Amino acid sequence: MKLSRLLLASSIVCYVLYDIASTLAAYSYLGTFAYERSVLIRSAFDLAGVPGFILVKLLVSLLAIASAYLLMERYEQFRGLGAGLLAGATMAGLFVGTSNLSIIYQGCSIWLWGLDSGTIATAIICGCSALGLLATGRLKKPRPEKWIS
Repeated sequence: MKLSRLLLASSIVCYVLYDIASTLAAYSYLGTFAYERSVLIRSAFDLAGVPGFILVKLLVSLLAIASAYLLMERYEQFRGLGAGLLAGATMAGLFVGTSNLSIIYQGCSIWLWGLDSGTIATAIICGCSALGLLATGRLKKPRPEKWIS
């Protein structure tokens, strides 16, 4: 399997599906969306309830993930950045989803060094993107071999 497709699939599963499922589980447990830090997500929930939350989360996340995938596939000079964004989305999704489940099992989300899970997820994505940008020369897209007859 190509690296780009593996990163695309993992980011969709972790950043989109796991985050949505864990957020809904935390909402079901708490009965409120008051803990949600994202103004966009909270506003979507206030305006349209759970379907609004799911729609906005899906649209925004899939747009960002598709953009990162296209960077990786279409633009050789940004291949590392796209890979970093997708890897960062995967790791951030795992962290945020686990933090949401921590609300159920421990009564609070995960905070590190005084930072909430959304801020940490942003730092993870930015850090992975920077590392991917630095590794751009090493992540060259394989070129098809030309057969000489």
